[in-house]
Amino acid sequence: MTFSTRQLQAFIAVVDHGSLGRAAQAMNMMQPSLSRHIKEMELQLGGPLFERHSKGMALTASGEVMAQRTRVILHEMEQAAEAVAELHNLGRGGLRIGAVAALGRLLVPRAIGRFRAEYPGIAVSFLEAPDGELMDALRERKIDLMIGTAGLVEDDIISLGQCRVADQWAIFSRADLSSLPADCTDLDTCLRHSWVMLHTGGSPRTIFEDLLKRAGRSMPNLAVETNSVGAQIGFVLNNDVLGWLPMQILSDYVAANIVRTYDVAEMRFARKFEIYRRSSGFMQSASRNFSTIARDIII
Repeated sequence: MTFSTRQLQAFIAVVDHGSLGRAAQAMNMMQPSLSRHIKEMELQLGGPLFERHSKGMALTASGEVMAQRTRVILHEMEQAAEAVAELHNLGRGGLRIGAVAALGRLLVPRAIGRFRAEYPGIAVSFLEAPDGELMDALRERKIDLMIGTAGLVEDDIISLGQCRVADQWAIFSRADLSSLPADCTDLDTCLRHSWVMLHTGGSPRTIFEDLLKRAGRSMPNLAVETNSVGAQIGFVLNNDVLGWLPMQILSDYVAANIVRTYDVAEMRFARKFEIYRRSSGFMQSASRNFSTIARDIII
């Protein structure tokens, strides 16, 4: 039983895009050709890889297993090609980086800028997402490195070291909020307001809940929950609600007098960051070089 690289790539394209049409467009090939690749794989495997629906395609149990293995195979092929290229000193290849939102404003752009200045032949792609999504992307080999909250090491993910940057978190509102004094430092006063927060499970929400627990307080009334940092800011700017985000994200809004922050002692927190990679597999020099650059940046 053998599959061509093109067949494996076609299969993963359908997995990622959810339909033959979108996958064919992404791969720049005709849909009948892509469909033929999938059918040939299913014929060799002796069963369907997808359940066909009117709105798209979903993996079967066999497809789930195949997708996991296929991502590993394609990633190892890419890594092998890059390793050989390094031996020939071709200075080419790609690097896929993921980071939490706070780092996407300053640290990552500066690190990528320095990296590209030293290695102009390496193409860089960037994914911004919460820690949990980044860890999944790292496991699924959608990214090569992630920069996230310190202390996330697991059996299949290891740390390459801590960054020399931390983000300070703050309670914030729109600048003209009249229902809360601009110099308010009292946690209970803030907690009597309605809030907009990121969903449960992500690092920001977990940290917020832990700080309240240490202070002996309960969660405030949540008017809105969202998975988007931008949406959280938008809700705060247009409603009488409070939010809680890193100053690296809020600094431009504060400088423009669009939002104001509140220095509440119980909610002071500095989050540290580490750079992570998968615990198994070849680590290309591009990843090593970028991690060195990112760890040395001070903001």
